[in-house]
Amino acid sequence: MNKKLFILVFAIALSFSLASPVQAQNSNLVPCKDSQAFLERQLSAPDSYYFKQPYKAYSEYLMCGDDGLPHLPLSLDRAIDVAIPFGLFLYIAGFIGWSGRAYLQASGKSKNPEENEIFINLPMAIQSLIKGLLWPFLFFVELTSGQLTARDREIYVSPR
Repeated sequence: MNKKLFILVFAIALSFSLASPVQAQNSNLVPCKDSQAFLERQLSAPDSYYFKQPYKAYSEYLMCGDDGLPHLPLSLDRAIDVAIPFGLFLYIAGFIGWSGRAYLQASGKSKNPEENEIFINLPMAIQSLIKGLLWPFLFFVELTSGQLTARDREIYVSPR
């Protein structure tokens, strides 16, 4: 026990002492209106609304790399640009999965489960969709109560 504790403390102390933390800098990104490669791309683009308007918006709002293409800078003040779509994706994917799971569980408890899987039972589906809206809360409740996971003795293991 003491040996493991010593190794853990030594590893933590070593990790703090070897390298100083460095913030990611976007030193190679410049505003697109100041990027020579971006301006060359803009001048060589066809003369139509569908090319000029995006280039105009890119030059005003985005940062470009050495290749002249717009990039998202990696910094904490721009983290919300990634966090919101990521969070929405996780919520929607969880909603779809939890709704399907709730429907299959409810149809398994009915007197004709095979029929409910072939022909959608609309009242049961609507209840499942409502449960799907609350999936983060229901996930936490089922995880803490032990309903979400199975015990090791309940999982069949092939004797091979």
